[in-house]
Amino acid sequence: AKRKKTAPVRILGAEEQEDGRGLGASEDESEFVLLIPDEFMGSILGRGGSTIRRLQWQTHTTIKCSNSDDLYPGTTSRKVTLVSSSAAAMDAAQSLVMLQVAQNYPETFREVGVVIPDELAGRVIGKGGDRISVLREMCEHCDLTPKDRGRERMLIISGNVVQITRAVRQVIDHLIQPSAGAP
Repeated sequence: AKRKKTAPVRILGAEEQEDGRGLGASEDESEFVLLIPDEFMGSILGRGGSTIRRLQWQTHTTIKCSNSDDLYPGTTSRKVTLVSSSAAAMDAAQSLVMLQVAQNYPETFREVGVVIPDELAGRVIGKGGDRISVLREMCEHCDLTPKDRGRERMLIISGNVVQITRAVRQVIDHLIQPSAGAP
């Protein structure tokens, strides 16, 4: 079977489009933002961007990384934004990003953050905290920051790479494909 030709992959940074709009997701796409400690970013980017291009090609997902001087407030982490119209592609991208880091830093990669928009935090928490309780059982530690961070909250997930990947998969499912009646 012949492979379809794909458009060239661009490594996107924190720049803006010519019309001044940010490089956010289009109407049919969703964004999911991971917070990866700056010390691990080289394993995601690769030499000359080779690794991030491969990850984007493998998952049909756009992966944007913030610049090294643009750390998430109050952390030593950089934003890794996954953009796709498919929750499955987004999950594949996060899994490969986590595995890429874990392969290069097997002893020290134990924690990742997820940026949760305030208006979607209820999807992660669930009624009576049922969803966040399930997340906490999946990993060593899972904590959602209080509402005082502005328009978004940070979910910290700690554990081994399998635990982190499973928990992040659940968060993607809750945010991208909410169940009926969810906010």
